[in-house]
Amino acid sequence: MMGLQMRQTAAKAILSYWQAIAPEAGGAPAHATVEPRALKAQLPDLFLVERLDRAVFAFRLAGTRLCARYGRELRDHDFVRLWPAAQQGEILAQLNRCLQTAQPVMLRGVAATLDGKPVGFEIVLMPLTDAEGRATRVLGAMLTDDDKALRDGAILISQRLENSSDAADYERALEDASSAAFSKARETKVSFLRVVDGLKDERVAAKAPGQTLAAG
Repeated sequence: MMGLQMRQTAAKAILSYWQAIAPEAGGAPAHATVEPRALKAQLPDLFLVERLDRAVFAFRLAGTRLCARYGRELRDHDFVRLWPAAQQGEILAQLNRCLQTAQPVMLRGVAATLDGKPVGFEIVLMPLTDAEGRATRVLGAMLTDDDKALRDGAILISQRLENSSDAADYERALEDASSAAFSKARETKVSFLRVVDGLKDERVAAKAPGQTLAAG
């Protein structure tokens, strides 16, 4: 089971790698600079798609776990056709936005297995350039809320997009959530210490002159 925290950690690691290989002057990194071993832990979830024309983004590579989720080899299949017809225009728009802005995009959605069980997921899309310097390829990763369906042998038969955002907004949201969680934990700890100190003060005040306060 991946879990929310593990999924977010994986997404941050993938985005950090893309940022590390991106040119300092801006723009998308070259496909040739991607070193798969640097993303060894995420490799089974990674994929590479290439824009063949305005409406087709074909899989060039797909990780073993990704293919297992769909129950088939994805190479040469169209990434866009994994989505319902009514959403394919939006998926194309997000892919093209990723390439045109040279910035990563996050997709959030819900898939369903044959028995109707929902599987939440996030897809990271990161632009890459080809040998001629054109932004025509997208490095991606599908990160699910958990892999119970996969372990049970269930495959995904449908999926739908719920929302999308720039990766920068996604990372800021993670940082805000982390800061809020830290502040809450610190506040709880301080409150606990105040209660403990208060109990100590009460016990000391209740201690009679000449008596020893019993332990416990």
